[in-house]
Amino acid sequence: MCELFTVKSDENIPIEWIFHYAKLLEEYGFAGFGWGMAWKCEDGQIRRYRAIEGVRNDILAPQTLKGIVSKEYLVHLRRPSLMKSMAFNNSQPYLNEDQSLAFAHNGYFKNHDQYRSFYANELAGTSDSEVGYRYYLMKLNEQKDPIISLELTHQILEGNANLIAFRKNEVTLLYAGNNDNKMYTFNLGDVRCASTSLHSQDDYLFQAIFPTATNIKQIPLFTGCELTVDEHVKSPK
Repeated sequence: MCELFTVKSDENIPIEWIFHYAKLLEEYGFAGFGWGMAWKCEDGQIRRYRAIEGVRNDILAPQTLKGIVSKEYLVHLRRPSLMKSMAFNNSQPYLNEDQSLAFAHNGYFKNHDQYRSFYANELAGTSDSEVGYRYYLMKLNEQKDPIISLELTHQILEGNANLIAFRKNEVTLLYAGNNDNKMYTFNLGDVRCASTSLHSQDDYLFQAIFPTATNIKQIPLFTGCELTVDEHVKSPK
């Protein structure tokens, strides 16, 4: 029942802009049991913040993250598939050791228990999503194509999976594999966005949260793609 939101722009975006939409996504969705975000610094390095509270109840985030600006962000709003897994280490996004990749998942990997023991020495938490994250890293280490690796992660672990790979100095990758929570790309002015849809089988996402969105496109189910800035819909300077 999680929600995902990621953005890319040619200009810096204040983190307060991200807070605004993250809070709305949490309010209208089912999340509120942990959240996190990642952003890229000027040198491309990825930084991360996570909390066990929902974003609306997180009193530290506005103070701790005040003044941050970035051209790219990734937000994960958590509602665990297994409520007993509420813990700081299960909050997303996950971040690799050299801070070059952040990974976020919405859904439930049905086969996570079958692969958990394989990654026992690497797992920091208990969620199914972290098993998927470790499987994705393994595929990348095998020199698999990054988008194909997202597809394989879902195919092997099964269940439902919307996935985002947020990469240093590279375009963000999206994968749609959760029919209960469709994923869309769209523009808010000059900002290119992707978001899950509040687990609602209509267009309420764009009525309640993003009413000014343009160039709205649903990512076809079981398909991976890149989040790129669409030059044809940019506002005139």
